[in-house]
Formats: sequence, structure tokens, C-alpha cells
Amino acid sequence: MFRENPLALKILLADPSNEWLDSTAAYLKQNMYEVEVVNSGKKAQLSLYNRQFFAVILNLAIKNHTGLEVLKFVRAKHAGQRVVVMLDSLEMLKKDDLDVQKLVKMGATEVMVRPFTMEQLKDVLEGQQTIDDLVKNIPKPTGSTAEMEVSESDANFTKVKIEEFYTGKAILFNVYIQLGSNKYVKILYAGDTFSLERLNRYKNEKGVQFLYFHNADRQKYIQYCNFLASKIIASEKVSGPAKVKMMKATAEKLIEEVYSVGLKPQAVEESKQLAQNMYQLLENQTDLYQVLREFQEFDPNAYTHSYSVTLFATAIIKQFEWQSKVMIETTALACLLHDIGKVKMPRELVDKRPSQMSQAELEIYKKHPEFGDKILSNNLMIGQNIRQIILQHHEYFNGTGFPNGLKGNKVLSISNIISLCDDFVHFMITDQTAPPETLKRILVNTELVKRYNSVILENFIKIFVDPEKITKNSSLPSNSRMVPHKRAAS
Repeated sequence: MFRENPLALKILLADPSNEWLDSTAAYLKQNMYEVEVVNSGKKAQLSLYNRQFFAVILNLAIKNHTGLEVLKFVRAKHAGQRVVVMLDSLEMLKKDDLDVQKLVKMGATEVMVRPFTMEQLKDVLEGQQTIDDLVKNIPKPTGSTAEMEVSESDANFTKVKIEEFYTGKAILFNVYIQLGSNKYVKILYAGDTFSLERLNRYKNEKGVQFLYFHNADRQKYIQYCNFLASKIIASEKVSGPAKVKMMKATAEKLIEEVYSVGLKPQAVEESKQLAQNMYQLLENQTDLYQVLREFQEFDPNAYTHSYSVTLFATAIIKQFEWQSKVMIETTALACLLHDIGKVKMPRELVDKRPSQMSQAELEIYKKHPEFGDKILSNNLMIGQNIRQIILQHHEYFNGTGFPNGLKGNKVLSISNIISLCDDFVHFMITDQTAPPETLKRILVNTELVKRYNSVILENFIKIFVDPEKITKNSSLPSNSRMVPHKRAAS
């Protein structure tokens, strides 16, 4: 019997195996989900007709009606319904001439291939939750919410600058300030009403620079920041620098999450949302050229670097007549993940520059594009085009790049743009110079200039110029080719 619980997210499990249904339902119920189980497609459609679900977990192998028939029914009758499609193997798709991207077009929001763990399934469901879902399920504070000192390992926490802490009226998770090594004070409780005055008091009177929260809550922070950014990008009341700053905070935590726990489904979804937000910023911010001229971010950490590369690379794409929403979002997603292969490198190499490495270390470093391609090959929601761009993001137009020493039109244009922006951001940090000055350093160095397609360099110059005073270039970079694409994640 299906019992209504107004506070629980409701899940429909549709699978031909009663044993799997029982074990999965028990696990999800332990994790505060309300669950209904069905072992046929017909029963699944009847359940969908009678009630609403947060998500449907559908095995494509289900019978009477088939999984594909149920998926088509959902798309026709319940547009917007979240559907996690399960496959016993990828071979299941061949008989129907399908692939993962076709399933997505048919209405699947996620595709999982067995075997997978219950924890992985839980991660997928959490990745589907909206801000409204998160807010609805915030635990209500019980007892006193006075400040409380706690002793806990520093390794369990992540931090943000106090001026970059974004939240709604209700706090989504517990927030702390650090007293010292492994010592914290809980200053805000999940469910508390947010007070800007209180936060400013910590900053101005007590000199607090950072706020801390648990690593387990980092995904909630990313999701909220992405949501907030999507709402303010078109607002004329919020300045361009403030929008760029918010998206930077989001990107930093997103890349930190990927480096820390891997590219989980939630991170993929938030990466796509951040890419969409980047496109909207480029479309709506008429003074972006001025924002880019004044952009100053000299933090050398890998998380900030990925965002800076994303910001400048997408701005370059915007200068071409052939630019599109899909192209910009594809570029943004590739930029955000371009250094993901570094998670396979020894930790001490991640923040080293090549000039500081030994020959043996340099050989490992030059493999990180291939490491990234291999990592992404295991993610069904990241397509071949993104992988190609990332594999080539250190290739140069003159053939001096790595890992394969490609040259000329064998180097993808987006990859060449990313390699340019990657070098540019490193120079900007090393020299502590404003973006226009950093670009001049590249332009006066004939050996550096040879690395990049000349048309790409021309369009890089244009991102710092008032668009009213320039015309877009309608040609592709000379001797270049673009990545085949249909959508940002395809």
C-alpha cells in the first residue's frame, strides 16, 4: 500500500525483479524517500496516472508494457517527469538502434548501467532534487540554536569567503567559523532564518574571513548558487562584476567537488547548469567587455583557474558569427572539466607549473589530457565531443603541444581556444597583471603567437572592446575544424 507522506520525496521503482524492488525500496525508505514498486510497464503507467512522483526509476527491460513504451508514455502525458533509466547492459540498446543520447531525447534525465551500488543510485536521485525539494526537506532546528563549539577534523570541512557565502531565507545546512586546528563554532543551524546583519557582525567586528560547512553539504551550496545565478543574470540591478563573482564561487566549489569525490551525476548536472548560466551572462551583460578588462583573480589554485579559463574562452567564442548557445555551453562545460585528468596525478604535482617539474614529473603531467579522456569515457552523460576537446586542450597550432603533437587543422578550434586561455590565465596569475596587459605579453612574443590560430587571437583582442565598435568575424579560424555537436552534453 502506498502511504502519502507530505514531507518525503516519492519514488516509483519499475523493474521486473521483485527481489531488486524489495531491497531497493528498503534502502530508499531508510534514506527518507517514499517508495512505490511495480513489476510491469502497465502498472507503472497506472501509477503515473494516479499520482505524482519526484522521480521514476525505470528498467528498460520491463515487460507488459516495455520500458520504451513507458518512457514514451511519460514524455507524452507527464512532460518534465524525472526518469532514471536503468540498463542491464549497453548491449540492450543495440537491438532498438538506440544510444544514451537518444534515450535522453526520449525523456530520460539520467541513464545508469548495471552493476551499480545503492549509494550510486542515491547520488543520482539527490542530483535530481531542485532547490524547492532541498528547502522542503531542510531539518527543522530542535532545541537551542545558540552558538556551539565543536571538535572535528579539518578534513571534513570546506570553506568560502564570508562575502561569497550565498543563501536563501532558510539556511540549507549548518555553518561554522574556525577557532583553530580541528576546532569550530557552529554559528548557523540548518533551517535557521538567514540574517545578513549577523553575518556582517562576524566579518566587521570579529574579523572573520571564511565560513565553513561540511564537505557533504558542498553540493547543496553549488546547487543554490547556480539557482541564484540563473535568476540574477538578466537583472539590471546586479552589476556585471557581482554576477561574475557569484559564478566564480559556484565554479570553485563545483571543481573542488569533482576533484574530491569524482564526477558524480549531481556534478554533471550542475556543470551543465553553470554552462547555461555562462551563456546567459554573455547574452545579457552588455558591458561584459569592461568586466573582462577589469577582471582580477590571482589565486593560483586549480578550482579558480578552471573558472577563469571558462570565462575568457566562452567570451572568445561569442565573437564569432557562427557562435551559438550550444557552442558556448559546450565550450563552458569542456573548460570546467578540462583539467579533470589531474586527479590521477600525484597530489604534489597538481599545483606545480611545468617549469618547476623534473623530467619524470613532466612526463606524468603531459598525460593528464589522456587521463581526463579516460575518466570521462566512463560517464554516459558526457559525450565524445567534450572528450575530444579535453584530450586536445594542450595541443598547439604549430604542433608543439601535447599529448599527440597535433598541428594546424588537426587541432580542434575550441581546444586551441582553451589552450590559449589556459596559458593566458597562468600568465595573468604569475605576472599579477590585468587581462589586457597579459594579452599584450602574448602578442609581442612571436613564439607564443605561433601556438594559436591567428583568427582566434584576433577575437581574443575583441573581447576587451566595446561590441558597438566592432563587427563579428563570420569566418572559421583558418585551417580549422569544429567539433560535431548537437547539445552541450552530447
